[in-house]
Amino acid sequence: AAGKDDDTMEIYYSSNLTTVHGSISVDVGGGDYVNDVRFNPDSDLVAVSIGRSGNGGTNGQVFLIKVSDGSNLHSLNPNGEDRFYAAAFSPTGEYVALAGNGDMYISNVTSQTTVASITNPPAAVNDIAWSPDGNYIAMCGGWEGSSASFDMYQYTGSSWNRVWEITSSTSCASVEFSPDSSQVAAGFYWYGTDGATAYVYETDTKTQIDSFSGPRPGSCASGTNNNCGTIYGISWSPDSNHIVTAHGRNDEGVYFWFADIDEDNDGYNSTDQGDGIVDAFPSDGTQWDDTDGDGFGDNPEPANEPDACVNVAGSSTMDRYGCPDTDGDGYSDADATWGIPDGADVWPADPEQWADADMDGYGDNYLYDLDSNQIHVNQRGDAFPMDPMQWNDTDGDGWGDNYDNAAWTANRPSHWPGELLEGAMMPDAFPLDRTQWLDTDGDGIGDNPNSGAADGCPDVPGDSFWDRLGCPDSDGDGWSDPTDDWGPNGQCSGADAFKDDPTQWCDSDGDGYGDNETGNEPDACPNQAGTSDGDVFGCADRDGDGWSNAGEPFPDDGTQWEDRDGDNRGDNPDGNNADLYPDDSTQWADSDGDGYGDNPSGTNGDRFPSDPLQWEDSDGDGFGDNFIDEDNDGISESGDVCPLDAGSSKTPVSRGCPDTDGDGYTDPVDAFPTNPFQWNDTDGDGFGDNTAVSGGDSCVNEYGRSNQSGRYGCPDADLDGWADTNDTFPDDNLQWVDSDGDGRGDNYLFELVSVEDEANPGMFLMLREEQGDAFPNDQTQWSDRDGDGRGDSPTGNLPDAFPLRFSQQLDFDGDGYGDNITLGAYQPDGCRKVFGTSIDDTFGCPDADDDGTSDDADPCPYDPSIEVGVRGQVECTITAPQDDSNGDAALGGGDLGAQVDTLTLVLVGVVGLMLAAVALAMIARNAGRKAALGARQNEKLSNAAFDEEEGRRLEWINYYVAQGQLDEARALGWTGQGGAEVVPQWKQYEQEQVDAQRSSMPSMLDLDQL
Repeated sequence: AAGKDDDTMEIYYSSNLTTVHGSISVDVGGGDYVNDVRFNPDSDLVAVSIGRSGNGGTNGQVFLIKVSDGSNLHSLNPNGEDRFYAAAFSPTGEYVALAGNGDMYISNVTSQTTVASITNPPAAVNDIAWSPDGNYIAMCGGWEGSSASFDMYQYTGSSWNRVWEITSSTSCASVEFSPDSSQVAAGFYWYGTDGATAYVYETDTKTQIDSFSGPRPGSCASGTNNNCGTIYGISWSPDSNHIVTAHGRNDEGVYFWFADIDEDNDGYNSTDQGDGIVDAFPSDGTQWDDTDGDGFGDNPEPANEPDACVNVAGSSTMDRYGCPDTDGDGYSDADATWGIPDGADVWPADPEQWADADMDGYGDNYLYDLDSNQIHVNQRGDAFPMDPMQWNDTDGDGWGDNYDNAAWTANRPSHWPGELLEGAMMPDAFPLDRTQWLDTDGDGIGDNPNSGAADGCPDVPGDSFWDRLGCPDSDGDGWSDPTDDWGPNGQCSGADAFKDDPTQWCDSDGDGYGDNETGNEPDACPNQAGTSDGDVFGCADRDGDGWSNAGEPFPDDGTQWEDRDGDNRGDNPDGNNADLYPDDSTQWADSDGDGYGDNPSGTNGDRFPSDPLQWEDSDGDGFGDNFIDEDNDGISESGDVCPLDAGSSKTPVSRGCPDTDGDGYTDPVDAFPTNPFQWNDTDGDGFGDNTAVSGGDSCVNEYGRSNQSGRYGCPDADLDGWADTNDTFPDDNLQWVDSDGDGRGDNYLFELVSVEDEANPGMFLMLREEQGDAFPNDQTQWSDRDGDGRGDSPTGNLPDAFPLRFSQQLDFDGDGYGDNITLGAYQPDGCRKVFGTSIDDTFGCPDADDDGTSDDADPCPYDPSIEVGVRGQVECTITAPQDDSNGDAALGGGDLGAQVDTLTLVLVGVVGLMLAAVALAMIARNAGRKAALGARQNEKLSNAAFDEEEGRRLEWINYYVAQGQLDEARALGWTGQGGAEVVPQWKQYEQEQVDAQRSSMPSMLDLDQL
């Protein structure tokens, strides 16, 4: 690509320099021109740097032109810069560095954002370069008034910082890094002593490596009119061997330079400069010729890597340089002047070996491969180059495989490496175990304590392997014998607790019995110390009998430990509570020694455990079946006379026969088998002849059923339990005693019956229907029908004035009304001490006109026709007492008083008789009045009852009519009067249907006519 002075640029094909798109306008306005064009690493973008031609004109920009179509991808102008002199892409092409007038910017190509800016470069940045490794940016500065500068910036991880600066006498015009970024070349302007010169520096140190210039017309004399040229462009070849500079002004042209013709400054050029001489070692100032062309210089020491065989090509580098090395291991082959003692290769045909210091035939270069167990395989060379008796170290522990002890041969496995060599040093007793090598006691267990398989007793041979290795094991069970520093422990990780018993080794609880359950005397309770040794070993044994607590039924009895039959009695015959029958769970003792066990319910049980002569009791009556007759009198001293028939008789002749009541008389002959106090009944009346006890027969030879008053079994005609001789009423079974002698028995019985109340028709009284004497200790009274506790006899003690009324007993004034005025009492007397006949407002108060209303409440007390109203507000027809038909005349009236003084004293007796007659007449009159009042009261009650009943009848008639039940209504007297409206409409229709059916039916007369 190239920029042109007409504000255009073109992209060319490198193969033929023909344009790709023709002229591409990069014009940004007036007074500007293209300063630089630069491809990105992918060659798909070209950065075109545009700036003002002077102080006027349009601000410059950097165009990013797409190579594919020549279009402008972006235009960049950070901070409104007025001109841009150059641009350089980062190695990745992600960023582009822009060189401005006193500023440098770094922009993101895609987002166009400025990611860094540096405002302290030279006044004008004529050119800029980004190192291929991305770490450096070099800036070529313009003239600053007194000098110019060349600056190097380095990226330190977060920012760009200037690391060095070189001041020059002329402006820097162009800059370029070497392909490896290690060097940088800069070309300068035409004036000053630096004019038309290119300089090469170390990138990181600014050390000047070289400088070169063109013909320099006029020798670049100082001043503004010298004839020097300007290096406008500089470029480094990809192989770093050449530099191209583009010159202008008075020395126009393109120069190609070798980067450095004598890099090592030894006076021999790196390339042929026409004299046919080329430095064979351009980077080594100590060497330049290589006669045999083997890469080693002909110059001897102290030159670098001097060729010991100048005329013979060779590749040796270890013992000497540049001599033949057949196997290529770096060590030269021996020759007439250089032998093995000098360092020549002992094995010139073996590239892995070259020396044998101990002359044992194995090269000093020890090589091997490792298998999965870190064992050395494919060993080559000598693992012990200074020991002629050792060369292999298969396990890599630093101890040789060879050994000098012939005794080892017999015990070493055939596959173990190494051989028997007399005098072999540091022999490995375990050539395949990198953790072990010594075995002092020769027991096959290594001494190294840091190994996982170290000998626990390195100085004493042994074959233990469980708790520790290689210690004495007397019983051969793998567990070592105890020592002072290694004893048994409860975790089974110590020494053998039973060193002479190969079946046991651990005793967790320390009780002397081993934990191995298949060994000798195994501990059945390995975690609990115990002394048992009978049933099991090593378990708790509280009673010390040798049997474990859990294994014996008697853990607290040291004399017993077994109970084969499980009857809770020990089998040891000499122990406590011994079982005489150890295999019979139903028997354990035989107290009488008859061979039958004391448990009657067990096998061959003894029903008589304390009697050696008896053991069976077939009928279970407590008398043995064996017939024992020691005195030979035919009567058994202890046997059961009835062995198959249970009985309780103790009489020798009937012993063991049934005697339910235990009176000594067997049930078949005992008249009273369940009564121990009776056994005979001579008269057969059910009462025993034994009169010494209660209930005995008082008439032993006379049948009777009496059982009262202490006389049993005597005649009792009425069967009331009382003997006839003691029964006041021998023919009445409900009575037997008459304490008060009134002819009525003391056994008072009654039954309540309902009796119509004559004084109150339609009502009933609950009265007693009596038997016996209601007052057995009062001869004057015997009946109490109303049950109020007062006798009904009016002449007896405390007679009942109202024998049929439970709530009334007394009538002080004798008017027929009781004195009890408590709530609920029958017709209580409102005037208990004054005779009266009132019944309407109150009972028993004076009622002069006999109208039923007491005089105090009657507005007209003398007029029977008026009994309602307020006295003084009604007119009474009768206002004074009226004479009775027999009353006042009998009493003498008013005239009698006037005549008293004319009577003689002889009439006193007559008057007394008359007074008695008057009293009787008054009583009769009062009785009549009371009867009349009673009749009147009954009439009132009847009328009220009738009215109530009539009302109920009419209500039922109305109900039946409303329901349409007319037959029921007619039965109550309904005649159908009152019109059809009293009958529901539906019922009228129904009745019409019935009437129509009836009218259609033929009468009997019609049938006769037919």
